[in-house]
Amino acid sequence: MAQVCLKNIQKTYDGTTNVVDGIDLTIADGEFVVLVGPSGCGKSTTLRMVAGLEDISAGTITIGDREVNNVRPKDRDIAMVFQSYALYPHMTVYKNMAFGLKLRKLPANEIDQRVQDAAKKLGITQLLERKPKALSGGQRQRVALGRAIVRNPSCFLFDEPLSNLDAKLRAETRAELKQLHQELKTTSIYVTHDQEEAMTLGSRVVVMSGGHIQQAGTPLDVYTNPSNRFVAGFIGMPAMNFIDGQVQRNGSDLVFEGGGISLPIHASLASAADKVVGNDIVLGLRPEHFTLPEAAAGASGASVTLGVKVVEPLGAMMDVYAELPNGDRVLLRTDAQPIEAGQTVDFNVAIDKAHLFEPGTYGTNLRQH
Repeated sequence: MAQVCLKNIQKTYDGTTNVVDGIDLTIADGEFVVLVGPSGCGKSTTLRMVAGLEDISAGTITIGDREVNNVRPKDRDIAMVFQSYALYPHMTVYKNMAFGLKLRKLPANEIDQRVQDAAKKLGITQLLERKPKALSGGQRQRVALGRAIVRNPSCFLFDEPLSNLDAKLRAETRAELKQLHQELKTTSIYVTHDQEEAMTLGSRVVVMSGGHIQQAGTPLDVYTNPSNRFVAGFIGMPAMNFIDGQVQRNGSDLVFEGGGISLPIHASLASAADKVVGNDIVLGLRPEHFTLPEAAAGASGASVTLGVKVVEPLGAMMDVYAELPNGDRVLLRTDAQPIEAGQTVDFNVAIDKAHLFEPGTYGTNLRQH
């Protein structure tokens, strides 16, 4: 195991296109860090630079106490698990897992012990004599994991390893990966575009966009205290609602006015809101922060009247697509209730959970100031 440190890492193509632009990140020994963001944000390129599969345009990468900028991938003491599994089709599962160890000329008894131990951990002992074509997608992914585990590397690198699995198997494998990390405690860097995957797997989540780190923190911190509008909109399922408007004074009180509604500013935001009175601002409310009044007794909230357009039952919960007075849509997630499209319904809004953002894609969260 080892600490991985990235200092001012840059990747430029053609001398003009910055795919990764000055990333600073330290992954502690034994930590499971997830790089998450939309396609093209630079997360996979960053991982490939750590692996040595992409050259670094500028900056320094260290694994443990060793700078690896000019170290070949096979000499970096890392193991990488790919989306495509990358198994040798003509080899059995056992030989796939043992292949890298044989190249390192380890004794046969040690190779066998490592393969058997990894297979037992992953529940694939009964598959060792099969070839990849006889395996399901989930079984192939376990073999790919096993091939990485047997190496006992300083660091695991995962490049969207679950994206080829169906939803049910993806959820099951996520849980297995998390349990495996708890057992092995190997430093791990995991890349995904799936924010649910990032939130459930990572001890720390690094949200990327435009080649930059937008925020790094625990899953809960990134969810409850997003640094800017991009992070707020990307992390959370369903996504946060954004309403354009302004902060205004109503006597001695501050209110947000926009979308045809007026909501009081909670005391926790009053100081920041007071500095932007009259300026364009964006209100952020998560879908679960709307409730029916009877379900919100004692909550710190205010009421808004919305026109219900679509209701999607989800068992104990339901998603409600509603319309603001100005015609803009918002998405609400509430406990299942007898609500139908076409109704006008009063909803409670948890204003203590609201966020205010400066305008723009990366508008700063005023709660951070």
